[in-house]
Amino acid sequence: MGNGINNFKFYRSFRVRSEMNDKIFLKISLIGENNIPRTLSTDTRLVDFNLFSLSFKSSVQIPIGSKIKIEIFTKKIFNKWDLEVEGIVIRSFQENTEKRTYNYGVELIDQSEESELKYFITDYISGFSGKKLKDFLVKSSLSVREINVDDGVELFGLLTVLYREFSTANINDILDQCAQILHCEEVRVWKINVEKDKLENIYHDSNCTHIKDNSFNKGELGKCFTTSRCINTFLKEPKEREEDKFTLENTLCLPLLNKERKCIGVLQFNNKKGGQFSIADENMGNFLSLVVAKKFFNFVVKSKSTSIAHLNPELKDVFIYFGSTQKSSAIRSTLKKLKYGKTNVNIVGEKGLGKDFFAKYLSNNSEKDIFNCEDPKQLNKIINETPQFSSSQTLILKNIDKLSVDDQKSLYNWIQFQDCKFITTSCRDLIYEVQIGKFNKLLFKKLTQSRFHLTPLRNRREDILTIAKYFIKIECRKRNLPLRELSPESMQFVMTHNWPGNITELEKLIKKSFMTSNNNTENIELEVKDIRGFKSIEEKLIFSSDNSIHPDKIMEMINNSIKTGKAS
Repeated sequence: MGNGINNFKFYRSFRVRSEMNDKIFLKISLIGENNIPRTLSTDTRLVDFNLFSLSFKSSVQIPIGSKIKIEIFTKKIFNKWDLEVEGIVIRSFQENTEKRTYNYGVELIDQSEESELKYFITDYISGFSGKKLKDFLVKSSLSVREINVDDGVELFGLLTVLYREFSTANINDILDQCAQILHCEEVRVWKINVEKDKLENIYHDSNCTHIKDNSFNKGELGKCFTTSRCINTFLKEPKEREEDKFTLENTLCLPLLNKERKCIGVLQFNNKKGGQFSIADENMGNFLSLVVAKKFFNFVVKSKSTSIAHLNPELKDVFIYFGSTQKSSAIRSTLKKLKYGKTNVNIVGEKGLGKDFFAKYLSNNSEKDIFNCEDPKQLNKIINETPQFSSSQTLILKNIDKLSVDDQKSLYNWIQFQDCKFITTSCRDLIYEVQIGKFNKLLFKKLTQSRFHLTPLRNRREDILTIAKYFIKIECRKRNLPLRELSPESMQFVMTHNWPGNITELEKLIKKSFMTSNNNTENIELEVKDIRGFKSIEEKLIFSSDNSIHPDKIMEMINNSIKTGKAS
């Protein structure tokens, strides 16, 4: 295994740039086998540096892998400095062919936050002007080097070396390098097994042992796998693993994608040495995940039996929330994140919008209990008869807005001792209920870490036909009939009706049309009702408004529309 990753990491790391007039001088000596240094060059210029690496220019050729001693001394900074550091040359390239100038990258050895170099860097930065200090803070906070045109050839060369190295390297050697680069205690590769719906620990670095399978939708691994996103977590309370008594303090998980851009596994880094994983670690981890994923690039797996949506061709997220618009697509993406997350969700909307369906979907196939808060007996059963819920369970509370003030207090006191995920549904906007004192503020904060507001069907005109076609397809499949279409009159009705019963009303109307029609007819004739006309914008607002929004809010909208109308 070569120095490809270390080389690339050095290239991407942020270092303080030195200026010519800073009067920082270097003396480079080669350390031989007998540890006796031999001076190579005093004609050397420091280019940039940080606590763990530096680069310099010299006219002397130094082989990669050489151990060198660097003497740093100054004449201009606030204090005169004279210090020594040692390091390994990990990269070099010829910068100027005419003058034979070489640029070297050095990874420093045995550096810590208490080393003399730290105080030298602190003293150097203290001398910055206001503008220079501002620029430095901006760049260091981003912690990623900007790539300009001049870097193109060098970057291309680095990536070529990396590609060549990792094409032939053993996966375990790669993971050992990954552990060194991110300074963590262990690195693991998890790959999905669709027959078991489990993530299997197929590889790990040489410092750790094999551990048992993990559920594809549980914990930090599950969040990463199901959302295909980086998960960086610092645990408030360290957890001890049963298999090997390893204490997990923090973890960084990156998705592994195949050639279809489908997540088929996770690259996991555990326990950052000396702290927690930073944004810079996430950036480097993303790159390393691409490198490791190359080993599984052609691993394309699909199964009709798996409950993993993105690997099952029969489970399509488009049916979670109907619609072909950009907004509908964004809502489906949000629902997917909420499904695999651990945050408590409140689903609010009018009757007939499928709140119960969405609540069950967001439970993510976990063990769940469903209670209706309209029934006081069920609330009493929750508080007094049910055992404590675990973190792997989901509790669905329907019609949470129907609770009395006393019941709200009782429920809040009870949930303080529960570890499970809460999903609640309501027909009224709880934010306004809290504002007017009808809903407990503390209970609201506990249960509504995320809110999902369902739009009434009448305000989704662009999606109504898509939803209607879906229900028609289901009814045709039940009856072994060829696919039918709405008649022109029925289509006009679907697009203009106010739908007070929302999706439930539309579904029932389509079912009724199949039950009452002749199976030989090609078009579907719905039971058409009179279309109501609106005499004014105020009347239209009242009938088009979302009934889950409080009437006071609706009146505020109406008054604003009147003002706007007069102004125009």
